[in-house]
Amino acid sequence: MKSTLRLLFKPLLLTGVLTLGFVSLHFQWWGAFTELDLLNRLFQQQPTIAWPVFALISIVYTALGGPRQVLAFSCGLLMGGLPGALLSTILTGFGALLAIFCVRHIGMAWMHKRYGDRVAFIRQLLAEDTWLWICTVRLMPVGSNLATNIAVGLARLSTPAVFWGSLLGYLPQMLLFSFAGAGLALHDKQQLWISLLMLALSTVLVLYLYHHGFKQRLQEVRG
Repeated sequence: MKSTLRLLFKPLLLTGVLTLGFVSLHFQWWGAFTELDLLNRLFQQQPTIAWPVFALISIVYTALGGPRQVLAFSCGLLMGGLPGALLSTILTGFGALLAIFCVRHIGMAWMHKRYGDRVAFIRQLLAEDTWLWICTVRLMPVGSNLATNIAVGLARLSTPAVFWGSLLGYLPQMLLFSFAGAGLALHDKQQLWISLLMLALSTVLVLYLYHHGFKQRLQEVRG
């Protein structure tokens, strides 16, 4: 029961935040600005280098553990719902690869020695069907993205499997926050409703995957 409540806490919190955003949009608490205005303000001086710099900063930001939801929201403000979700998902995926590369190659041997038992457990848990379990872990609204990247790097799991599994796992939340950002930028209530709908669907998916796959896998490895 406690584990289920823990899984539901963040989705419920997100629902509250999005509902507040919808109310603020409905009662016009936000000033009159558009997606184009935001693009002009942020990139009018150096448009040819603004996007590459933005991409680089975003990759480093997520590699250091920055909330990927903030990135998705920002991309939604700048680009719109679907393009912003796809871009933020790809950038976060490369951020995960950067973090994993650093863990494997830059002075993390002592962590492997200190947490060898846990690393072995993670490798045993995720070694088979790596992309599927990584996707499930990324979908869950609990835990730390950075901690997962560190664990994956120490366990030396398949990089392609981790990358593609991460992209699939990131995408639902990125869609959610990107459409929320686009909805606020464009004063579009429909996009906010889409965000709320995707939040409900992703919550159901997370609970299903946890109780009909990942939980059993945990019990098998521990057993």
